[in-house]
Amino acid sequence: MLTIRGGTLAGMATAARLAKLGHRVRLDLAGEPLGGRWAPGAGALPPVVTLPATWRDLFKKTGRPLDAELARAGLALVEAPPAVHRFADGSELELPTERGRQFAVLTRHYGEAPAGRWRDTLDALDDAWLAARRFGVERPDAPRTAADRRALLLDRTLDDVADRAGHPHLARLIQDLAPVAGTHSRRTPGLLATRLVVERTFGRWRLVDGAGLPQPGSRLVDLLADRLATRRVAVVDGTDDAPAVDCRPRRPRWATAALAPAVVAGPPASGPAEAEIVDHTGAWPVIHWPGALTWDFTRARPDLAWGLAPRSARAVLRRPAVVAEVPAASACSPAGPEPWAELASAALAVYETHERLTGEDSRPTNREFRPGGRRTPR
Repeated sequence: MLTIRGGTLAGMATAARLAKLGHRVRLDLAGEPLGGRWAPGAGALPPVVTLPATWRDLFKKTGRPLDAELARAGLALVEAPPAVHRFADGSELELPTERGRQFAVLTRHYGEAPAGRWRDTLDALDDAWLAARRFGVERPDAPRTAADRRALLLDRTLDDVADRAGHPHLARLIQDLAPVAGTHSRRTPGLLATRLVVERTFGRWRLVDGAGLPQPGSRLVDLLADRLATRRVAVVDGTDDAPAVDCRPRRPRWATAALAPAVVAGPPASGPAEAEIVDHTGAWPVIHWPGALTWDFTRARPDLAWGLAPRSARAVLRRPAVVAEVPAASACSPAGPEPWAELASAALAVYETHERLTGEDSRPTNREFRPGGRRTPR
């Protein structure tokens, strides 16, 4: 039986995928609730879902597709309202994700020239996102050359990217990606700005019930817990067996834990989904999802469960690799700490583990692969 250590989101995804591949799997919570920092009881998982393709791939590769599971639970993923950004001068910006709509809104607010600079800045970030997919999101390769590091924008800071944004409001929007990622460092690499490209490319989504009322993002974790039961994954809290995959957040000696926001849960929503509000008026941002929760970065504290602080290019380059003596996947992996990134890291760890155990390449690039029968002895 394979042991997956750590009941994090990455641990749940790893266990479900390996079980579907025919292995007998035990998920060791290692003292944490199922789901880790995203556990339903913690109430920290945002109601807005980015890069839903990682959730869809997980459910497709472990059984019934996500849309079918959502329908069975009376849920659906719908487009989320644009986020509203508030600035110190009292102005507000409702910023859609789609490229053309962004240009139109920014032209109306700031003029055509700043809107064009923002569009061009994000267009340039597309290349950095493609590089990130090669180096940690879709492949476990490490950037080894100066060209690799340039492709990932590790040769410039987030402030450098912000300088090209076209307007002080838009510059602040980019700069505040640093505390959202868990650091106050002015050396935060430009790579962190790819978060804007992920949202522009894949959109922002929310869970709603049959009446159209918004639902907490933790409902996805509940569905994944059900999938573990369907795949007959044994969930335990403590075992002496060595792990096949380690999904606990791990801090190397040189690293610093990310600064996690104070999380304040709100009352359940009683009406249609309201827009996410990002308050940029203070020293650090506050993100509020009405009827759900608030992330307050003005009261942030170090918490390894939220990953490692990306305080410099060197810190990002030295994130623990997924492919190691014991494969590892967590918020500390190269893909980063976002929910979708944990799911992506888990997939990479599964491909490596399954190949070591069976010699089979289960990666999506191997179109000849078909899941087989049981792999590990009883």
